[in-house]
Amino acid sequence: MSMDRENANERTPAGSQSEAEQWFARLLDRHCPPEERAAFERWRNADPAHAAAYRELELLWKRSEEAVKDPAVMAAARRALRHEPEPRASRRWLLPAMATGLALLVAAIALPRWVSTSTNVAATTYATVPGQQRSVPLADGSLILLDTDSEVSVSYSPDTRRVDLKQGQAQFSVQGNHAWPFVVHAGSGTVTAVGTQFQVRLDGDSTDVALLKGKLAIATQTPDGMTQSASLIGGEGLAFDASGHITPVHPLDLQQAQGWTEGKLFVHDWRLPKLLLEMNRYSSTKLSIGDPSLQNIHVSGIFRTNDQQTFLQLLQQGWAIRAKRVSDTQVVLLR
Repeated sequence: MSMDRENANERTPAGSQSEAEQWFARLLDRHCPPEERAAFERWRNADPAHAAAYRELELLWKRSEEAVKDPAVMAAARRALRHEPEPRASRRWLLPAMATGLALLVAAIALPRWVSTSTNVAATTYATVPGQQRSVPLADGSLILLDTDSEVSVSYSPDTRRVDLKQGQAQFSVQGNHAWPFVVHAGSGTVTAVGTQFQVRLDGDSTDVALLKGKLAIATQTPDGMTQSASLIGGEGLAFDASGHITPVHPLDLQQAQGWTEGKLFVHDWRLPKLLLEMNRYSSTKLSIGDPSLQNIHVSGIFRTNDQQTFLQLLQQGWAIRAKRVSDTQVVLLR
């Protein structure tokens, strides 16, 4: 805006500012109906003070584009890790502060109306069985794709959209809202997003994080109570273990990372035991190695996770392997 902050306050009455905040929150909802958007246009055109108040909010919102790099977002990730509440501040104080550089809008401005109360919404659990994948659209416009044998619980509060990954693997396509972080709790840490697409997987004591696009903040806690943190940009990944240790950031093989969302495994030079473990996640019939000499066979290829029969045929055609069914739920691989 061309006017300074003091003059802007003179031109933006408190009532107009409050109404602008309410309209801004409504219009952030991608499901906002056309008639409500039309009502907003009538409100904005009815008074120059209305238009000025709304322009001010738009400027503040644009300044939050790099929010995940801001220390405040990392602090939010750490608070989520420690289950601490968001520090409270009045709307009157926060708006001037953001005008001088704070990269987040207050929850009172950005939260959709349906979670703008002071109470938390009870968690909802979603799960899949072995061999099943499930797409879960969330009320905030985000989407979770659950992989085989996976489970999450989802809950909302005025401060946070919280997901607990209890087992398995999931891909999260997050509806952007810089004032309302989307926090995935998994293993010993948290993964905080403000509008991204990423995957989190629990694999024994390890939690793997793969960021397909956007930005992420990761925080973990060590047994001695110390917090570690890291950040990712699109095309990067990392892992952290049960003790909170975070591995160095590494580039992703995006084709391999997204393969499971298409029902495929893109395999490059995997040892046979690792490949069998991965295929077993998608079937009630488990594959095992019955000859120790097969342990060090390395396999490359593209395999469909829901087609175990073809997978076994390819193994037997390409390597010195024989598949022997020993029960309805078990197949042993022999030389």
